Amino acid sequence: MPQQPFEAFERELTNLPLIVVDIGYSSRRKSCGLAWPDKPSGIDLEFGQAVEEIRKLLDHLANPVLVLEAVLSTFHQHSGNPDYRGPFEKGRGWYWGSGAVSLIAAQRLLRQLTKDPGLESPVLLAEAFLSNKMQRTGHKSDAGVILRQFWHTQPEALRDGLEPASNLIRGIPSIRVFQV
Repeated sequence: MPQQPFEAFERELTNLPLIVVDIGYSSRRKSCGLAWPDKPSGIDLEFGQAVEEIRKLLDHLANPVLVLEAVLSTFHQHSGNPDYRGPFEKGRGWYWGSGAVSLIAAQRLLRQLTKDPGLESPVLLAEAFLSNKMQRTGHKSDAGVILRQFWHTQPEALRDGLEPASNLIRGIPSIRVFQV
């Protein structure tokens, strides 16, 4: 297995299957939503269950794009403090607040997936941003929205100088912003 089994998805190919994860990191609740072409409405899973289901999907689907609703890159000021990655984050605490938990969950998820000796890499990886909600929505619902809108949503412009959130990722995954 290569040192960086996950590769930033930057291309505009629209015929690849998607595995969408609205990531959560709870010790007891079904905090992850998972949607894919055969289950577009999504399902709710505990974190460990989501890892196992994603492993199966990566084995089953041909050349899928793994889309995580989690922070997959970071930007830091010259002082070393975190800062927004693009205009979509400006004025929001995502890059230093609640998004930091999603970054930890994403790192754990990616590490767990690399333990699968059958993992075919590179796995294409993209980031979804769905936090500008007018009302509370469920995890499986959010994953379903991202799945349905992904190919119709353009990647955001990002600041120069971003870094991948994990040394398992080659490049900076594109970020698409979704509204519900």
